[in-house]
Amino acid sequence: MQRSVRLASALVALTPVVAFAQSSVTLYGLVDSGISYANNVAPKLGAIGGRKIQETSGVGIPSRWGIRGIEDLGAGNVAVLVLENGFSVANGTMLQGSRLFGRQAYVGLGNKDLGTVTFGRQYESVVDFVGPFASARQWGTQYGAHVGDVDNLYTTFRINNAVKYQSATLWGLTFGGLYAFSNQAAGPGGTGFANNRAWSVGGSFTRDAFSFGVGHFHLTNPSAGGTDGNNTSGAVVGDYTNPTAVFYVRPVTSHDVTAVGVAYALNAFTVGGVYTYAKLRNTDHSSFSLSNYEANAKYRFTPALVAGVAAIYSVGEVEGASSIANVSAGQHPHWLQFNAGLIYSLSRLTDIYGAVVYQKALNGALTAAVVNIGGPSGTNSRYQIATTIGMRHRF
Repeated sequence: MQRSVRLASALVALTPVVAFAQSSVTLYGLVDSGISYANNVAPKLGAIGGRKIQETSGVGIPSRWGIRGIEDLGAGNVAVLVLENGFSVANGTMLQGSRLFGRQAYVGLGNKDLGTVTFGRQYESVVDFVGPFASARQWGTQYGAHVGDVDNLYTTFRINNAVKYQSATLWGLTFGGLYAFSNQAAGPGGTGFANNRAWSVGGSFTRDAFSFGVGHFHLTNPSAGGTDGNNTSGAVVGDYTNPTAVFYVRPVTSHDVTAVGVAYALNAFTVGGVYTYAKLRNTDHSSFSLSNYEANAKYRFTPALVAGVAAIYSVGEVEGASSIANVSAGQHPHWLQFNAGLIYSLSRLTDIYGAVVYQKALNGALTAAVVNIGGPSGTNSRYQIATTIGMRHRF
């Protein structure tokens, strides 16, 4: 018996250390709930609107829980995975089309010098590199997103079937890109491979108080992933159906967004800006483009209290058509928006927040569309006001 114990101990001692590479799996999440009010909310375009008071989930930051895993493979290499679910605190249902891991689901390999390659459902480069500069992503809540979120800075959609690369940070510079497959066989016309696919590129630079981000993404025939589309297994699936995503009333053959963001921090005060240009080409050969100009600022009064304001002016252009039904009466619609927000931290993990958003349709624009308040503005008015107050807890 003693001989067997000694033999087992010797075998353990001779086992290579690399066989016991360190790994960890972390459960994390965020729960966000509040009360919101909005005026002139219509159930669909062209209907009459009314006031709406509701309990809301994830207005400040979308509620989620997830699993993050990392394994040290040695020599600066790691294996990574993320599985992240989005849910509603108000009723307990899953979001993102009732997907189990609708926010993110990917696995990949990383190297401390060469960067990381991941495979799965992920964010594109505009979200990664420019999204953090937008007021909505900082303190303005999802209500503060640009009209219709056509530039996707507040992640109206994620990208399926994606292979993504992100570099290591060197001298403050990070860059990356993504390609997402349609996962459809090519037909006689060879269109299957490109039917509902996507790609994006972008980068960011940070030096002292200055930071800058840039990105571009392209979707080919994303409307094929709609309920009545002919490729519901592609890069974008079921994500053009939000009632405040008012610019997708015609089937889209291509969707492009170019975006830049900048910020400069001076002690407790930070000033920034975002410019995005989005263009939708439609199956009827018409097109719509929207330029969003945002200036924002925030001030940290104390370590626990931060407040911010932003102004956004959006300039649209309709080509190949005289108007967009229930959205624009002419070819040059404009929108004006103001965001104001406040966050007070009760602890490192818990805070309360409030925000007010005003959006007005101008110059031929017929509809305001504050993101995710429940619908666009009704035919009885061309503006919307949305207010919210809530709390959130991280774990």
